[in-house]
Amino acid sequence: MASFARRVVCLRRFHGTAVRIYSLHKGTPLAMEPEVRWVFGEVRLRVLEWPGEKGTILALHGLTGYAETFLPLIPALNPPYRVLSMDLRGRGESEQPADERAYGLQAHLRDIPAVLEALAPEGALLMGHSLGAMLALAVAAEHPDRVRGLILFDGGPLPSRTFSESLNQVLNARLEELPSLEAFRELVRSMPFLQPFDERLMPILEAGLTREPDGRVRVKFPSRLGALEAMELGAIWNEQLRAYQGRIRCPVLLLKAPVGTFGPHDRFFTESEENLLRQVIPQVRTVEVPGTTHYTIVLGYHPDRDRLVRAFVEEVLG
Repeated sequence: MASFARRVVCLRRFHGTAVRIYSLHKGTPLAMEPEVRWVFGEVRLRVLEWPGEKGTILALHGLTGYAETFLPLIPALNPPYRVLSMDLRGRGESEQPADERAYGLQAHLRDIPAVLEALAPEGALLMGHSLGAMLALAVAAEHPDRVRGLILFDGGPLPSRTFSESLNQVLNARLEELPSLEAFRELVRSMPFLQPFDERLMPILEAGLTREPDGRVRVKFPSRLGALEAMELGAIWNEQLRAYQGRIRCPVLLLKAPVGTFGPHDRFFTESEENLLRQVIPQVRTVEVPGTTHYTIVLGYHPDRDRLVRAFVEEVLG
């Protein structure tokens, strides 16, 4: 996304957590421009907000994502719903602690409730992609009074070994640093999990970059930190999920991607993962979104997905 001029709108405090509010420059390529809110708690967290008169939705991106990942979904929800999309710690414009011990599941499970307390004390519907879906489940289990419903985009249980190997390919896809913006564009246009490539995605993908004075570009979130979090989740997550059995009582919608990331056999959700999720959350509804991969199920434009999401949100939030 293009760089935005920002102006301070106001500074608020919620139970000791400071929230600084900005608005973005009018050039934002959206039907309605978001405000930028900064939640100052354990770390500084950036949250995009699309104001709305109905209930609140909080979007949680995946391991290598950031708040703008959800931009293709915003027109399906806003108006009339209020949508918040946050950068998890270390991602996007949120603070990136130097200490590697400052990352991981428990850190995110401190940050997300802090954002809810500051910006949506009345509660919210959570929608999460991949890692964000796992975090949404954990927040719903540990803070049931704050979560009105869940939309899981190709996430929940830890994926199969085949998909984990594909994730390692993504984390090591030569994206850490590239000689120019055009080199980045050529690389992402060729990625199999973004095919057929939609040029409308390019500004969203570029939002995850830092541009150097000499023309080089690098991703804001280092792959080593992504690998650390993936390793931690690999060791603990599915057992943690089983411990949530009976604790998640809100409505849950799982949207699955039927197309593999690098090939037909590396889907995130196999029958085994879906069975585990049904064991933990018997009320979950599952629907495939045709033609989507693990990435394009969110980072893409799909009318079928939008209709499913909007119908579920209307059912839960009214």
